[in-house]
Amino acid sequence: MKIKELIRYSGRLLEGRRARTMVICLLPFGAELFFRFAEAAVFSLLLYFGGSMPIELFSGSSAVQLSVTGVCTLLRWLTAAPLMYGAAQRLYLITAELPHRRTVPFSRTVLNKRTLRRSISAVLWTRVLGLLALVPLIFFGAWGYELLRGRLRGTELFLAANAVFLGAVSAVLWLSLKLSFAAVPFLLARYPQLTAFRIVLRSVGFMRGRKRVLLGLLAVYLPQMLTIAGLPYALMRLMTAFSLSIDIFIREDEYLETDRADCGQRKARNAGKISRKKGRVKAAADKA
Repeated sequence: MKIKELIRYSGRLLEGRRARTMVICLLPFGAELFFRFAEAAVFSLLLYFGGSMPIELFSGSSAVQLSVTGVCTLLRWLTAAPLMYGAAQRLYLITAELPHRRTVPFSRTVLNKRTLRRSISAVLWTRVLGLLALVPLIFFGAWGYELLRGRLRGTELFLAANAVFLGAVSAVLWLSLKLSFAAVPFLLARYPQLTAFRIVLRSVGFMRGRKRVLLGLLAVYLPQMLTIAGLPYALMRLMTAFSLSIDIFIREDEYLETDRADCGQRKARNAGKISRKKGRVKAAADKA
């Protein structure tokens, strides 16, 4: 799949509805930033009035700090996850070109109980699997760090090299898994009959060999997203192009499944013909 053609065609689909689509794409990003800044603001107040040191924010020893982090994280999930699902649903109607389907109001989509349950459940599962995938990286990273602190000799040098190598491999696998989770909101919108856990697992296999498309889109739009003026437009184009790529990947999978089913049916028909021919040959041989 060529990135230029994907960007060009997704841009044509946005003609006449860029403003509304831009607002919808900015809502989950704005909710994420709002609670991030709210958490940072509370921490700044704790530092100013509490007299604590900045390094204590990273230790997790304060109960107030842990409470603020937990509340802000929960509120961020409760707001950003449904908004992201609503944005993915609206982009699906655009990129899949479904004019016959009646557009449900965005607020009704976001506030739907099933939407809230599936989107928040998907976020929780992605966090759990991401943390589990992070365990090998932490283990090999800590092991390599401890070995590199001492005097490296023959065996220690060999172990340190292996720890660094395995840590790098674990980091690549973790990043690959996080990139696979980028398809979760879009798959949730396209497969409403599946549970959030199945969607999360499906996204890992669905994005296998296809992450380069997402990386290519990020390479194109990330420089624009780093600027305040270009962020809304670049974010909208990135999400629209990625949604279009998801539709293309789904059609490719459906075509491959249909082709495999047809091949299986042809083989079964041929096998029946061969078996009947063999029966006739065997009967003729017995008569002879």
